[in-house]
Amino acid sequence: MKNYKNQYNLKLYKPVFSIVIIIIQLIFSLKDYYELQEWRKANPELDSLINLVIHYDTLFIFVLLIGIYEMLTKPSLNKKLIRLILVFIVFGYHFSGLIPIKDFKYGIYNTAWFLGFSAFVLILVKITKYLIEKITSRKLK
Repeated sequence: MKNYKNQYNLKLYKPVFSIVIIIIQLIFSLKDYYELQEWRKANPELDSLINLVIHYDTLFIFVLLIGIYEMLTKPSLNKKLIRLILVFIVFGYHFSGLIPIKDFKYGIYNTAWFLGFSAFVLILVKITKYLIEKITSRKLK
């Protein structure tokens, strides 16, 4: 009889970096939110006339998803690449005014949207693999 050991593990690998990046993005998102609320108080007549495009809330969700996926990834070159991408997304979006490329901010946002959705799918795959492994290991016992 073979000894089946749970080979798939769902654990966090060095999560401090992602937690710090997620907190930084949360601070930036809260800052943008409060600036918008101040602008709305100062310009109530313009608030109803202008259709504002707000990205700080969804950008936080995308960074959160990418950060969670980075935490679930084992230390490797992929993990370093995900960390680099996280830094580029967070700081590239908020300091995009320093880069003289038209619509650079929206390019960063679209990249974060795509990677956030991809990270969500990959997180679901990891959780599904973990659950399948857990169920099959229980059946074998």
